[in-house]
Amino acid sequence: MPKTVCSAEQIRDETESRVAKISADLPEALRVRIPLPERHPPDAAGRNWNMVPLNKEGTDFTREVRRIVEDMRTEFVLPD
Repeated sequence: MPKTVCSAEQIRDETESRVAKISADLPEALRVRIPLPERHPPDAAGRNWNMVPLNKEGTDFTREVRRIVEDMRTEFVLPD
């Protein structure tokens, strides 16, 4: 599947949008800080970035947010 080339800001904005969608279904507001993605050399799957979202104190949605990030890493790449 071809990947879409996006800027770091576009990837962060899309991540925030997807996290907001899942938080609507959760009983407590999902409070996560989404940083800009960090570039790395392409791996075997062609993914060239990663990010580590930071949950605010008192929330534990690491698994759900990590799943969003992993899905996005297969969809989007940072430009060279």
